[in-house]
Amino acid sequence: MSQLTAAPESARKSELSRLCVAIRGKLQFMDYLVRAAVADAERYQDETDPGTRIFIRQLVEMHAANLRQEGQNMRLIGDLCGELESLVDGPFDAPDSGEFA
Repeated sequence: MSQLTAAPESARKSELSRLCVAIRGKLQFMDYLVRAAVADAERYQDETDPGTRIFIRQLVEMHAANLRQEGQNMRLIGDLCGELESLVDGPFDAPDSGEFA
């Protein structure tokens, strides 16, 4: 493989790896938000003190707002799909044994 074709492939793998790491991080953060929101919503149901209920309600609303925002910002998944599609649409060469992520 010439140096000219090796560099774009390396850059493509680097970009793909970066996207995978970013998506995993976002999904882990969203998982945390979902778990926290559900736990706080359950705490809200069981709480009898009005002041504490207000505080817990605000926590749940904050988690929900963050989840909504993160869901709208998942453009990274579209970027990953584009990278994957361009990877398999490229010319067929010898299989590469390296991993993407």
